[in-house]
Amino acid sequence: MIDRTPKQNRWLELRSPKVATPPPAISDRVGSPPKLVRGSAESIQPERKSRKERLKELRMLLESESMNQPPSPPPEPEVVKPEPTVSSALVTVVPPTVEPETPSPKRNNPIMASLPVLGLLLVLATPPGVAYVASTLLLRSPALPNCPKIFWPLASASLRLYCAEMAASKNTLDDFLLAFELVSVLSEDHPLRPEINRHIDQWSMGILNLAESKFQAGELSEAIRIAKKTPPQTSASATVEQQIKQWQEIWKRAEGIYRKVEDLMRREEFNLAFREATQLLNVGNNYWETVRYQKLTDLLHIAREDSQKLAEARSLANQGGVNNLLLAIKKLEEISDDSYLQDQAKKEVSALSKSMMTIAEDILNQGQWQEAIATVNKIPSSANLTEEVKDFIVLARAHVPALLDTPEGLTDAIAQAGTIERNRPLYWKAQQYIRGWQQEIADLTIMNEASRLARSQTIPDLRAAIAKLQLIPVSHSRGSEARKNISQWNQKIEEIEDRPNLDMAEKLASFGDVDSLKAAVERASQIGRGRALYDEAQERINEWRARSERLEFQPVLDRAQELAAQGDFANAIAVAEQIRPGLLMYEQARADINQWRSQLQDIQNLQNAETSAIPGTIDGLIRGIQLADRVSRSSSWRWRADQLINDWSQTLFTRGLDQAIYDISGAIETLKTIPPGTTVYNSAQAQISDWQSWLNPATPVPYEQPTVPRSVSPTIEFDQPPDLNKPIRSDN
Repeated sequence: MIDRTPKQNRWLELRSPKVATPPPAISDRVGSPPKLVRGSAESIQPERKSRKERLKELRMLLESESMNQPPSPPPEPEVVKPEPTVSSALVTVVPPTVEPETPSPKRNNPIMASLPVLGLLLVLATPPGVAYVASTLLLRSPALPNCPKIFWPLASASLRLYCAEMAASKNTLDDFLLAFELVSVLSEDHPLRPEINRHIDQWSMGILNLAESKFQAGELSEAIRIAKKTPPQTSASATVEQQIKQWQEIWKRAEGIYRKVEDLMRREEFNLAFREATQLLNVGNNYWETVRYQKLTDLLHIAREDSQKLAEARSLANQGGVNNLLLAIKKLEEISDDSYLQDQAKKEVSALSKSMMTIAEDILNQGQWQEAIATVNKIPSSANLTEEVKDFIVLARAHVPALLDTPEGLTDAIAQAGTIERNRPLYWKAQQYIRGWQQEIADLTIMNEASRLARSQTIPDLRAAIAKLQLIPVSHSRGSEARKNISQWNQKIEEIEDRPNLDMAEKLASFGDVDSLKAAVERASQIGRGRALYDEAQERINEWRARSERLEFQPVLDRAQELAAQGDFANAIAVAEQIRPGLLMYEQARADINQWRSQLQDIQNLQNAETSAIPGTIDGLIRGIQLADRVSRSSSWRWRADQLINDWSQTLFTRGLDQAIYDISGAIETLKTIPPGTTVYNSAQAQISDWQSWLNPATPVPYEQPTVPRSVSPTIEFDQPPDLNKPIRSDN
């Protein structure tokens, strides 16, 4: 049932003690049998002595006291030190040592010496004395076994079970294992085996409970180790693996929650982190639900405060500028080292410091090397860019001779930058500057040679200088300067080539006649688009073309305007149409032609209107008003059209009144044709309203007797139909 593997017993690992013998008792002197040392399996109980034997012993005691020699005190027992290497479980049985009787000295007055003892014996011999001795012996508690000093090979099963129970009651793993070991030697058919098995099951559950308490205290490994000590073939051993698996699952789930919260804190998702952390309160482990949860919430509060600092630092960094970057870095350095945002803070500090390095490099490229050095010196040491700063300062000082923009200065700069070795952090940056300066030396040599050629200001030399500069790529630092010189020299070549044509055109235009001006325009037009003198040539061409067209077509336009002033719009239009599109005076001629055509149309409309109104019929008058209203509002004939419209409207009003005698509906339609703005328009609208109300009277509302006091007599007015004999209203 339990593991019978021999183990060292902390109670049994004792060295065989040297038992010190106490002074011999009287019974030893009379040859009492030897006794086992305390701790033997079953103490040999001596037979109860008779009264006669006790009296005999007392007599012998009196004789020994009469010798006037007090017995020597018992010697101190030797201290027995256990040797850890001894694994024997036996305690040597030491028989009582009987000291040899020393001859009694010569007695001196034995009667007087024995009187106190005899008195005591007489008192004990009385019935009260006998009763006192008997009750004392009966009420004395029996001595409990001293388990650590028991000689186990001779111990009984009941004694083993008793000591095992005592050990298990201490509720420690070693004591539980000791209890198992004490009862493991007993056979399966022992009479106490059912009781032993019951205790073994209890002790096994005790081990599991002890492991559970360790697990709840946060000691998973210790809990597993204790649980695995459960003896096999016990009721508790069947659940050990399942219990361990359950512990591991709980622990794994708790660790997963903890890690997830940590990740959320690093991502600054604190609301989700708080929500996730509360899951620890239900994992089923006191340690995770109390200690680790409290620690996690404390870390969350710290991380939230650090997140605020991080946000402030980012806000400062977004504002840009060296000072804001320094303030942002200072704010980030306030984040504690044990914060979950420390890694993010370090990344931010590194990024901001590199931004300062970039700003310093931009300042350096602008030629302000001293300010660039001052900027990098402000980078804090926490950014771990000390070596980069040292290399940058070397490069900044190398820019000093490079600013001279001479081959000698560039050579000196290359030499200084070359002191940065390959193992340095800015080695490749230094090599980049060195290559750039080397290329600048080559480009500077080319530009100096091209400038020397261009000084002659001749077309061949200028073309040669341009060819030289084209060797410098646009991507080089002097590429833009080279392209600028190329453009200037190309313009110079074009000026040299086109200036004779423009000068000749100006000479031709100086004659002032139409043919000379046209010849000047043709000569200046030879200067193509994009040439250096193109804009100047186009300005002169426009001037000469305007002068030429005015000389040629101004008389034509003047003649057309003269005809129009005489009212001969048709001939004026025909003359003005001689000015073709594209000519300078075409727009003015076109505007005049449109105006004259409008005048012709207005005259035609008035003529047609008068023709329609001649019969004097209602339809003719209406048609005349419509045609007259087509005359343009800006036309000089509009006054005539308004006069005709007003006259014909009055006539229509009169005709409508006459028509109302026999046809009110037709009269209404006639008056509706009178246009707004005429003198009779308002009268016509009022008359129409009257006729319509007569033709369409309002439906009377059904009368309902109102509830009024009896003393009040309401007066009801009814609408009356119009009187047909009443004369019709007229404004005439």
